Amino acid sequence: MLWLRAHPTAADGLLAAALTVTALVAHLVIRETADLEVTDPTWWSPILVLASTIPVAWRRRWPVAVLVAVTVPEMALQAAEMVGAGFMNVLIAAYSLGAYVAGRRLKVTSVITFACLVGFVTLGVVEDDVEVAAVISTAVLYVGAIVLGDNMRRRRERADELVERAERAERERELLATQQVQLERTRIAREMHDVVAHSLSVMIIQAGAARRQLRANPDRATESLEAIEATGREAMTEMRRILGVLRDVDPGGTIAGISSTDEATRSPQPSLAALDDLVAASADLPIGLHVSGDLAALPAAIELSAFRVVQEALTNIRRHAGPVRRVEVRLEHVDGALTVLIDDDGRGASAASGEGQGYGLLGMRERVGVFGGHLDAGPRAGGGWRVRAVFPVQAVAA
Repeated sequence: MLWLRAHPTAADGLLAAALTVTALVAHLVIRETADLEVTDPTWWSPILVLASTIPVAWRRRWPVAVLVAVTVPEMALQAAEMVGAGFMNVLIAAYSLGAYVAGRRLKVTSVITFACLVGFVTLGVVEDDVEVAAVISTAVLYVGAIVLGDNMRRRRERADELVERAERAERERELLATQQVQLERTRIAREMHDVVAHSLSVMIIQAGAARRQLRANPDRATESLEAIEATGREAMTEMRRILGVLRDVDPGGTIAGISSTDEATRSPQPSLAALDDLVAASADLPIGLHVSGDLAALPAAIELSAFRVVQEALTNIRRHAGPVRRVEVRLEHVDGALTVLIDDDGRGASAASGEGQGYGLLGMRERVGVFGGHLDAGPRAGGGWRVRAVFPVQAVAA
């Protein structure tokens, strides 16, 4: 069956062959039916049988021509009181007409062929060769075959339309996801710009201090130069990282979109020291904040990204978690890594913010991935939702 669906032309050829063999055998063997005696075959009658069945092989490609081609010789056989395909070929062609022809062309062809068939059968009734029931049954079967084919065509078109819609929706979803990632990269680039600009400002101030103290206090000048070196290394690390983030961005797009007006109006970027203010501003959520380890030694860029992860996770809780009784935010800086953990006891596991649905997780994953870390998000044991981000601070510093 699967092979026949995959090879429709071959399937039609096999159907035409089976119909031809059956009709020829019936034409040459049967001499009497329940209704009347059958005329003996002549030299030309098998040609009519072949002409009424072989065209079925092209029923999908030329349905109108096939209907005419099988109807005319079949009517000739019936008029000569010879056995043919028994109108089975006509019904198959009528079904194909409904299945592969639409609109005004279907209506006109159906009406003309139907009128010819009814007229032919009615003529047989007038000549007392055919009963009235035959006229009714012929009309019902013919119309039923066309309606069945038309319904199958509509179902096929509907299925194709649904597949096309699904593919278009998938393409749009991927496009939106790509756009969201690009926007998030632009945001990261702006924040990195602030971090690097801050480092350069510190270096300039320390360089001026070292220049003034170089002769009077060489030790203090040495300390300033060492601070310049450390700050410069950190700034270089951040600059390399930002270039890595933007390596796939269109040169004429994202970076060019950062205007001087945007830079002038941006507020200072937060650090992990601002988490207390973030929790205090989130009075609608019962948040518990737990910090362990020295957060002051973290690079500024990691502090900023960790703060944004917490901020986005709290935003997702508001949107998707529903009523929550407790939200736990934990930051742990041990063994050269910063772990950020946000747990809630809401219904986030069944929300639409799951993997591949919302774009907040894409942004968080992009932020953590910049530093070579990883982010996990999903249902937690006992109910609720968990977001866990790990920043390899030691590797970044190295």
